Amino acid sequence: MTAAPQEKITQKDKPFEVAINGTEMSLDHNVLTYEELGQLAHPGHDPEAKFTVTYRNADPSRGGQLNGTLIAGEKVTVKKKGTTFDVRLTTRS
Repeated sequence: MTAAPQEKITQKDKPFEVAINGTEMSLDHNVLTYEELGQLAHPGHDPEAKFTVTYRNADPSRGGQLNGTLIAGEKVTVKKKGTTFDVRLTTRS
């Protein structure tokens, strides 16, 4: 669930390189959930917070879409390099 520090990853680990809100991260797994993306983008956020999550350049080979949005409970499979996410806190009235 957390991003792995780049200096601790060896070549054989073959991390998944993603960008979340413009920040590059190395992950040790290729499936990310809506909830996990919220935590990575906004650590320590209110557990009741809602997010708007959009993604680009995901891996559509497992029945997903190349580009799209996620809602609570959904997940997306990322490519080895180049999947990007925009995770924004949604305002509530």
